[in-house]
Amino acid sequence: MSAGERRVYILHVGGEGADFGAFNALKGQEGEVLTRSLLDPESRGMFEAKIMLSQTPQEGYDELVLEGGGLARVEGQWYVKILEREEEEEEAVTVFQSLKLSDRRGYMLKSMMGEQKTERKKEIMTTELEERLRRKREITEKILKERRE
Repeated sequence: MSAGERRVYILHVGGEGADFGAFNALKGQEGEVLTRSLLDPESRGMFEAKIMLSQTPQEGYDELVLEGGGLARVEGQWYVKILEREEEEEEAVTVFQSLKLSDRRGYMLKSMMGEQKTERKKEIMTTELEERLRRKREITEKILKERRE
């Protein structure tokens, strides 16, 4: 892109047909700082930005296409100056390893067996601890009886 070449952005203004309420509201906001979502057709990405609008070409302004409902384009030439792009927070992405069906089934069986093993261990530990506690109580009661006598 050369230094004098303008980029083109798209702003969705909503509405149907020729009656664009949001579009008409934009006319009164020329020169004001607005926060809007813009579409960059080059990268096909949407981004939030603080912008200023103009109906006349000015230094530092790029072309702006206003779209309404059903992708109807609004007549007239508009320009946008992007003052600041608002950074998006990156979402955490979980990547799963691609496995054949037989490998997935094997993994599922292994994990289910591991879960059963863990549950069985917990059960054994619980019963062992309960048995130890019962024996300690018996011994404590026996010792207390002997001391009383």
